[in-house]
Amino acid sequence: MIIFCTIYYICSYTQTIPQIVKLLRTKSSSDYSLLMIAIQFVGLVCWSIYIWTSLQTLIVYVGTAIDLALLIFVDYLILRYFDYGKLKLKQKNTLN
Repeated sequence: MIIFCTIYYICSYTQTIPQIVKLLRTKSSSDYSLLMIAIQFVGLVCWSIYIWTSLQTLIVYVGTAIDLALLIFVDYLILRYFDYGKLKLKQKNTLN
């Protein structure tokens, strides 16, 4: 079962790294869905609470901590580079 856990964490990390690189390179996150990011964050926080309150192997604790740290960093970059002016303009246009 450890092999499946290891594969999960490798896949999770490798999916996050290109997002970090893109955000740092373009300095723009307007094409990201804030709702998707919020749902992903809540899901990982719930998963982390479950992991830390149950008996697991060390790789699960370490993997979850790294996964959560990467997600928090991505969320920080998305919120930092998000163009809120475009969001307000889009909302204004849909109301008219």
